[in-house]
Amino acid sequence: MKGMNKIKRGKNFRGVISYALAPAPHHMTTPMVIGGNLVGITIDELTAEFAKTQKLREDVTKPVWHNSLRLPVGESLTKEQWRLIADDYMKRMGFCETHLRCYVLHNDEAGQHIHIIASRINVLVNGQLYLGKNENLVSTRIIQDLERNHQLTRTIGPSPTIQPKKQSKFTRNEKMMQDRTGEKPSRKVIQEAVDAILTFFDTVTIEDFIYELQKQNISATANIASTGKMNGFSFEHQGVAFKASQLGKAYSWSNMSKRITVIQPIEAVAHESVADKENVSNPIEVHPIATPLTANSREHIRSRWLQWIPYLEELVASLRAVGSTILNPLKRNVIFAVIRTTNSEAPENSEVNFENSALKNVFKRL
Repeated sequence: MKGMNKIKRGKNFRGVISYALAPAPHHMTTPMVIGGNLVGITIDELTAEFAKTQKLREDVTKPVWHNSLRLPVGESLTKEQWRLIADDYMKRMGFCETHLRCYVLHNDEAGQHIHIIASRINVLVNGQLYLGKNENLVSTRIIQDLERNHQLTRTIGPSPTIQPKKQSKFTRNEKMMQDRTGEKPSRKVIQEAVDAILTFFDTVTIEDFIYELQKQNISATANIASTGKMNGFSFEHQGVAFKASQLGKAYSWSNMSKRITVIQPIEAVAHESVADKENVSNPIEVHPIATPLTANSREHIRSRWLQWIPYLEELVASLRAVGSTILNPLKRNVIFAVIRTTNSEAPENSEVNFENSALKNVFKRL
């Protein structure tokens, strides 16, 4: 059984309902509603029922949730079997019975399948919204469980992006430990976890990638160059650390970057993943990133220079006393000389005395 390549969310219920119920030349039978928790069976009736949920949460721009479940070519199920499987699937995906949904049966040469159309808005629990984090990955795993639990034909998942031949081999000690304990070496655990994430996500953001690894007790360290360039990851599992090169060529950033997108600075990823994600015990280790000069940073520099204005006369006079000018680079020995000169020439309690002067703070910033 297969789902769509990517679960879809949309703004308009009528559009997806019309698509699901519209007859087409390649259909062997007329599409029909075979299950769900709605009363209507026509496009207008279904649209009207779904529209009521939208009124509960007018702030939600995409209340429509749409996926399909498809059997291998030549196989079929009864309507009752499809209803049982679809209900089981939706429950495992995290939908409640009070999330409105309908199941539309299609039968064509590519295989019998159903379209599941649901509202993300719970009609009874104060319009509570179904979020469905990482739902494409979760859906693929659930479908595999459904195949086993409902005695369906076991199908092979999507072709992995990372091929096993690119994985590094176990060391002799790792093989001996596996034979002795019966547990997979940390290297293998990390390889399989990364493979699974990059296989089941079409594309994945860097924060979701790190979060998925954390759920499996694997911490990821983003290796960032001083220029801000992303060089890849290092991984750790049960106290055993690996560079990407130690896992295999498939785990280099040049390969993984084809499926992982960085949509915000790495520091922000670290804060969000640790603070906002739930049930994660391992922290994210991220090196600082060198950020380019932006308009905000330029404004900060200007404001720092404005702080010098009240002390410029004192600064110029002090620099002249040691034979320097404000245009020359302020080397550390010049600064110390200015400090000594200012202190020696000013009375102990004078406002010009460097030890008691605001000018001291200016020099401390250098």
